[in-house]
Amino acid sequence: MTGTTWHLLHTAPLSPAENMAIDEAIAGWVARGDMKPTLRFYAWAPHAISVGRFQRATRDLDRDALALNGIPVVRRLTGGRAVLHADELTYSVILPETMPSLPTNVIESYRLLTEGVRRGYHALGVPAEFSVPLTEADREALRKPKSAVCFDAASYYELAVDGKKIAGSAQVRHQGAVLQHGSIPLSIDDDVLFDCFNLEADAKAEAKARFGDKAVSLNETLGRPVAFDEVAAAFTDGFRDAFDLTFEPLTFTEAQQQEIQELVAKYESDEWVWKR
Repeated sequence: MTGTTWHLLHTAPLSPAENMAIDEAIAGWVARGDMKPTLRFYAWAPHAISVGRFQRATRDLDRDALALNGIPVVRRLTGGRAVLHADELTYSVILPETMPSLPTNVIESYRLLTEGVRRGYHALGVPAEFSVPLTEADREALRKPKSAVCFDAASYYELAVDGKKIAGSAQVRHQGAVLQHGSIPLSIDDDVLFDCFNLEADAKAEAKARFGDKAVSLNETLGRPVAFDEVAAAFTDGFRDAFDLTFEPLTFTEAQQQEIQELVAKYESDEWVWKR
């Protein structure tokens, strides 16, 4: 896995369906050997909420509030809970499942790939370290989360600063590829975030208060605003350093662009988004 050449892809801010379609399409090409392992950085336009593959969006989300805030919803291939993609850098890393030295154990492969993210934070001067639930109370919070929001609790080998979650990531093995993607919030608007969930007023206030103790943004940690390009450069360095990589740019062919567009229709469909 180390000392190899990967593709590096930066995409302009795209719709939720386009972003998820690109990740899935690349996973298929990587699995078939048609494309090198790929590290991608992207943003969202408009801002959106993504829900985990198995999350009950019809139960957790307030569709009227979503419409009022102009926030679309997309369902990810990966699991986990809901994420508001607003002022953030999103990354995805996609590898063939058979890649040498990639652990077959999901948690250990997650730990390995997140090392690139950890080093990216360090390149920015952020002392992010792996979070491991040590107490039974912590493990119970993962088994039975108190809210449908991703950043409400850190899972195994997610990254935290002073006990606060600073990145949310998820991984899936899909048709021969390993896809890990994650949210690196530059700032967090928890008012908009919690407005979009089906919660009674008291429960919403409690969840927001708890969220402030559990999550932190990059801007808040650094004490200054940070630009998308600065973060992308730092994380590119982080992955390069972690795995001794060489990067080459990725440009899609017309046939690949057509395949992406066919997947966009899937991610835009209510059948996919609101199937649970």
